[in-house]
Amino acid sequence: MKIPKAWISLLVVIACIIYSIAAQATVNTFDGNLPTRIVEVANPQSRLRATKVLLPDWSRISLGQLPGISQSGAIDGSPYSQTLGYDLSRTWNVGMTPDQYLKLGDISEALQAEEFSLQAIALRTAPEANTDIKSIDLNKITLSKFPLIGEQTLRHLAQVVPELANIQVNNITPVDTLLKSQGIAASNLTLAQVLKQYEVGQMKLGEIDLSEFSISSIPNLDAVPLQQFTGWMNSNVSDIPGLGQVPLGSMPNPMTEIGSLVMRIDVVYGPAENRRNNTISGSDVQGFSVPCNEKDCAYLELDDLENAGGSDRSKLEGKQWISGKYQEVEGGRGILKAVNNGREPTGRLPFGKAFKVVVMEPDETTDTVDTALFFRFCAWRMGCTPYFIGPVPFFSYKVNSLIFVGNLSEQRTNTAYTPTGATREPQASTTNRTGVTEKINPCRFSNDSRSITGQSFSGIDLRSLLNAIGETESDSSKDYKAVGVYTCTDRGSNCGRALGRYQFMSYNPYVVQLIAAKPGGQEFLNQVKQGHQPTEAELFEFFPTADQDRAFMADMANKIQATQEQIDTATGQPFTGERLIERVAQKHFGGDYSKVDGNGSDALGRLSLKDYGKTALASYRNGNNSDNGMLTCSPNVNSSYISTAKNTENGR
Repeated sequence: MKIPKAWISLLVVIACIIYSIAAQATVNTFDGNLPTRIVEVANPQSRLRATKVLLPDWSRISLGQLPGISQSGAIDGSPYSQTLGYDLSRTWNVGMTPDQYLKLGDISEALQAEEFSLQAIALRTAPEANTDIKSIDLNKITLSKFPLIGEQTLRHLAQVVPELANIQVNNITPVDTLLKSQGIAASNLTLAQVLKQYEVGQMKLGEIDLSEFSISSIPNLDAVPLQQFTGWMNSNVSDIPGLGQVPLGSMPNPMTEIGSLVMRIDVVYGPAENRRNNTISGSDVQGFSVPCNEKDCAYLELDDLENAGGSDRSKLEGKQWISGKYQEVEGGRGILKAVNNGREPTGRLPFGKAFKVVVMEPDETTDTVDTALFFRFCAWRMGCTPYFIGPVPFFSYKVNSLIFVGNLSEQRTNTAYTPTGATREPQASTTNRTGVTEKINPCRFSNDSRSITGQSFSGIDLRSLLNAIGETESDSSKDYKAVGVYTCTDRGSNCGRALGRYQFMSYNPYVVQLIAAKPGGQEFLNQVKQGHQPTEAELFEFFPTADQDRAFMADMANKIQATQEQIDTATGQPFTGERLIERVAQKHFGGDYSKVDGNGSDALGRLSLKDYGKTALASYRNGNNSDNGMLTCSPNVNSSYISTAKNTENGR
């Protein structure tokens, strides 16, 4: 029987379609429901044309749309409550999406979502903005769905909501209801007049039932950036109307790929492997080429895209991405570094700092591998936990699939990471060495010498050091009311006065952070910068004793962490023990870049840098011989936030 030409043509077309689909499947294969986009990857070092790869489409993926977490867990943040001003404690259960256990402070560094106003959020979830995202209507959302508003005082609302102070109270129905609940009939007065005539400035909206009022019942409330609300960093993402639905690619700091390197999965190996040194996995603390020097080195072996055999080898061939299920590395920073013993699964940050991508279970029998996301908690500008909150299921791959790697660094580290003890069989939550299901006590002791335990950081008792510095300053500076002489440093770019017991300069980043957060604080700082000498009342209004201690302990922890990684010119070894204390005191006195054991002094010419360090050390020894030197698991722990300022020297 003769087959018609039309049928032959149709069969050829069908065959081409089938071949095209099969070919595409070998380019990138994954399981999951996350929206993706096709990206063409140039391959200049090979004889192949540009290759297509599937990547997450961050313009259609939000925190609320990511998969639910696979394991439950909790963190006890109460030891840090006094320092942070809020309770960092968190509980997460299987199935919860990231918007339900992450707070604004956790994602501030990575996504800067606090820069949004409710109005901006609504625009980014509008149907015309993205058809995949559920839209929100602020007129239909009650104030009770925005718990952060209940924590705001009337005085603060009058300061941050545009024109609200000049609006009559009867046009601000929640405020009118709040005042009437206290027997105050002032409907015809503006909010500013009410605040002047009545002592109601500290009343909070949360004192009434807010479920009766919509967000639009407070004029211009939707125009206020979230970061202007008191306590914004402690608000769950899910408690900000619509924020959990904003695409990650539409955040103020949009999520995107970091770098452009895509590699091919050549082989997958299980945990029977050991001693692998050509790695591209690790952490932002240890770097991303940490070797696996022990056992349980499950990994992906990666190749460049040429796929032309051994004759076309390049430096990218044979790279190893170690499984984070079986190996963990050092992670975290600042006040929260000690959480989970400072450990996190090894992996990479190809999409920025919001989460870590981790290879989980390479399966040699099926030539497949699962990946997962791990999140972290952060105390705003005070540090972050390691990436240990997970796993959140991500892409699954087969051998010959393409996987996005991001930037590769040639920098190598000899610091190995440790096996987790995980096996292929499910384990009880109490034995999970990655810490994702156990209840974590961030105050527990760690083998990591840089972890904070109670009031101790790297073996230095911060409370004793606090007292030692206070004693080393001049007699007047032992008083929290002390104000130093006006001075300028860095060729006039930093001008101000030393404030309080520890004589922090008014331009110190910790001081600026604490003062600027208060109403009128920035204006006060500007005045001091111009030479104004604060009164006792002003000092205690803008830089009270608790803030002075908080700034000191944060700054000391930061200086300790940085100094112990530097070389002591007197010994040729890293700063440790008493020399570490001396050098940290010198930095407090003369600045981070002051000369080790230098002869320079402050504007008063009382002590040299070297003498200051020795005097502070002597006071510290005395303090450690008293009850003050005993280490306890106290909530009065502060951060080691790393400032980006060029120089924060005291300049006194």
